[in-house]
Amino acid sequence: MLNNKLTPVIKILQEKCVNCCRCIAVCPVKMCNNGSGNAVEFNSDLCIGCGECIRACGHGARIRLDDFETFIQDVQSGIMIVAIVAPAIAASFNGEYLKINGLLKNLGIKAVFDVSFGAELTIKSYISYMRKAKPKITIAQPCPTLVSYIEMYRPELIKYLAPADSPMMHTMKMIRRFYPSYVNHKFAVISPCLSKRREFDEVGIGDYNVTFHSLEQYLEKIGKRIEEYPSVPYDNPPAERAVLFSAPGGLMRTVERYDSDITSHTRKIEGAPEVYHYLARLDNAIQKGKAPVYELVDCLNCTMGCNGGPGTTNHGKHIDEIEQAVEKRNKEMQKYYGTAEKSKFHTSMAKKKLDKIISAYWEEGLYTRSYVNRSDIFKKAVKVPEESDIERIHKQMHKKSKSDILDCGSCGYNSCEQMTVAVYNGLNKPENCRHFINIERHILGEQHKKELNSTINKVYDQAVDEMNKSFTGIETLTGHINETAEQVLMSSASITDIIENITSTLQTLEQNAETVEKLTKSSEEGRSRLAEISELAASVSLRSDMLIEASKIIGDISQETSILGMNAAIEAAHAGGAAGSGFAVVAGQIRNLADNSGKQAGEIGKILKDIKTLIDNSTRSSARAQEQFDIIMALVNTVQKEELHIKNAVETESTNGRDVIAVLNEVNTLISKIKSESSELLVSGQTVLNELKILKGSV
Repeated sequence: MLNNKLTPVIKILQEKCVNCCRCIAVCPVKMCNNGSGNAVEFNSDLCIGCGECIRACGHGARIRLDDFETFIQDVQSGIMIVAIVAPAIAASFNGEYLKINGLLKNLGIKAVFDVSFGAELTIKSYISYMRKAKPKITIAQPCPTLVSYIEMYRPELIKYLAPADSPMMHTMKMIRRFYPSYVNHKFAVISPCLSKRREFDEVGIGDYNVTFHSLEQYLEKIGKRIEEYPSVPYDNPPAERAVLFSAPGGLMRTVERYDSDITSHTRKIEGAPEVYHYLARLDNAIQKGKAPVYELVDCLNCTMGCNGGPGTTNHGKHIDEIEQAVEKRNKEMQKYYGTAEKSKFHTSMAKKKLDKIISAYWEEGLYTRSYVNRSDIFKKAVKVPEESDIERIHKQMHKKSKSDILDCGSCGYNSCEQMTVAVYNGLNKPENCRHFINIERHILGEQHKKELNSTINKVYDQAVDEMNKSFTGIETLTGHINETAEQVLMSSASITDIIENITSTLQTLEQNAETVEKLTKSSEEGRSRLAEISELAASVSLRSDMLIEASKIIGDISQETSILGMNAAIEAAHAGGAAGSGFAVVAGQIRNLADNSGKQAGEIGKILKDIKTLIDNSTRSSARAQEQFDIIMALVNTVQKEELHIKNAVETESTNGRDVIAVLNEVNTLISKIKSESSELLVSGQTVLNELKILKGSV
């Protein structure tokens, strides 16, 4: 039973896809892609694995899939593996193809075989088939991509495919048959191709498809260069000119060893879309009797052959740069076998020797290949629309006449017919059609024009209404502005008068400050002098007390003197005579003196007491006066502080008043400017109205 599922060899990273349809444009079979969404989806079961989409995608949305990760894990875990290496290896790794063998054996590969020798066996299989079957045409099948294409999309060509294995399959079958030491080993194919994986699945031989690209990435990852590994020869006999098999026409040039006229009956064709155009129309041409012109079709999917396969990193290089190492190897191998000698005898002997080596590894029926018709997979996945369906889709895509069938290819398909089939099967959408986009743009443009016209009319009516309202508002504003300007001028005059009054008040305050300063000084002087008087009064009071005491002493002395006079009179009386008489006179004088002194002392004491009372009263009055002076001084200081505060406030008001005047002047200037701008606005508004009328009339 046919397995409908094919091993995926390409992966889409949808997050990187921009749905540019470039992948569809380069895809030879188209319908494996689904461009109906925001990102192109992918049906691996319809893909032929050509890898053209990987080369074409500039966004990194498509990547290669091979078996490298599984291979490296298995070989490092000790699984027994032998490798077979495609001849395209010479066009990669700077031509150091034998060092790849050193790398592989370093990894743990048990043996390395050259597929070029398998290509020699393939040529023998082809020649044997063509000589015996004598087919009308033989399509070479080394390219698994073209085999998949024929099986899936052109099954009518299966009968023309060479019923022989590819060089890789020849090599693996040769190892199974002639190298019993490796009969149970797995096969790792070192390949430039992605679709080889499908060949392994179909034939049932081959375990790992490891691309050159993955090996290069591995070397980069481990920080190695291929030049660091030793050159190790292959474990099978060397090939001769079959080392050219990876280059376009390599099969034909190898057959030249047996048929020098092979180029005259070989069709050499490679590269998309040419090879697909050729194969798509081949059977029809054969049925018409117009073909075949050539008996052998040496065909490859890639323009530069396997040397530029999707599993290599040679994309973008010049073909001569790529093939230089291959041609060099070809010369070396012909020299090795002696088949390039000028001597016909020597060349004939060399060829016989080579044929003997090849024949030792070739058996009848060992390398035969059959093919599978997979067209039912495509037919189930992609339905052919009926005429009514086509008409419906064309109508949906605005295609009303033949002139609308552009076949421009901008959608990624070769024709509008293919695009219609894709849309019918849900694999694309009308929005990706250029004609549809143009018509939709035109329809949208007309709709937009109508909407724009309606909008402009609405805007015009609203604008006129609003502009008229604005004009009325502007005129009212102008009146208010004029009134405001007059008020500002009046305010400016009033504030100017206030500032003048403030200035006058400030001058008065400055004069008052001087007066208060003088009063303060006078008060301080009076207070000081009053303090001096108080001190003098205290001193007088003290001396008055001393005089009173002295007056008392005088009174006491007077009393004592009076007593002495009395005593003297008594004594004079006792004495008698002239002496007594004279002493009596003295005693009398003393008594008179004492009496007078007593009286005078009493008068003086009375006067001193009066003076003392006056002085005490003066001292008390002086103290009260001093207290009043202190109160006056405190009041004077308060007045001085308040006056300073008032003066500062008045100065601030004066400054603020000047600032207000400056602001009012600016406001006045702005008002004048607003008056001018409002006038210009009226003129501009009228211009806008005129332009709106013109715009309304032009739509």
